[in-house]
Amino acid sequence: MFELIYIGLCLLVGFLGIGRRGGFLLYAFLAVVLTPPGALLVMILLTGRRKKMAKA
Repeated sequence: MFELIYIGLCLLVGFLGIGRRGGFLLYAFLAVVLTPPGALLVMILLTGRRKKMAKA
């Protein structure tokens, strides 16, 4: 049961990484390696969200 929760949290961190530099795969991988809270902290501290270009 613990493993399913851990994998779910890793996927959640990966989904939160969509739209950031690195994307889903980088943050999901970091969550597996560093633990989900560690990857979330890295995401918050080191990356900003991409701004969409406004149409003229």
